[in-house]
Amino acid sequence: MKRSISVGKNLTAGVETMVYRVPVGYTAEWILLYFHNTTSSAKDITVQWHDDNENINIAILNAYPSPAKEYFKFNGEAKVVMDENDEVRITTEATSNFSVICTFNLERKA
Repeated sequence: MKRSISVGKNLTAGVETMVYRVPVGYTAEWILLYFHNTTSSAKDITVQWHDDNENINIAILNAYPSPAKEYFKFNGEAKVVMDENDEVRITTEATSNFSVICTFNLERKA
């Protein structure tokens, strides 16, 4: 049985933030990424999936330029299937101010 969970964070500028870690014993479909640049100028954001099994980071967005006071959203067609202990990690440009919401469908592993 799947259940949905949303996680929201206000990100610290210039620092990699672990937004979500898939709990042990679960898989997760990452179905929504929404972020908002509330800064008064364009700032970059990097979004990564950390694959714990392979111990690698996969860039979803790399130094993506986000205009001032704008938001970004992907959902529906784009999803990432994540295993236990995989993480979503986000780094924003120094002196920026971003908020983020991610939604996942969790399912207990058989």
